[in-house]
Amino acid sequence: MSSILVAAIDFGTTFSGYAFSFLHDYKRDPLKISTNSWSAGVGQLMTAKTSTCVLFDSAQKFHSFGFEAEEKYSNLALDDKHHDWYYFRRFKMMLYDKMVQYLFFFKFIECRFIKCSWVTSHF
Repeated sequence: MSSILVAAIDFGTTFSGYAFSFLHDYKRDPLKISTNSWSAGVGQLMTAKTSTCVLFDSAQKFHSFGFEAEEKYSNLALDDKHHDWYYFRRFKMMLYDKMVQYLFFFKFIECRFIKCSWVTSHF
């Protein structure tokens, strides 16, 4: 069976994005490549990449990725309701270290740990 879609993921330290092309589009125009348009902020910045961050709720259930995760966590923090949420940003390079088994993040004085494999299994 031949492929009907080719996709590329740019999982960056600071920003991430993806692009894809369907076989029928490629045959007509090899430069027809589709990307997602992410929006951020009040002014609705439109960009092909989003922030490399992920947010899980208090039950450790995936909530959001990218600018959506940043905005939700920011709103939770403004309302002082963020303490039970898990927010990770700029964690890509830690994933290269085979010795790292836990990602951690700081919330004011509190420090939480979560299994690295658990976080990456949601991508």
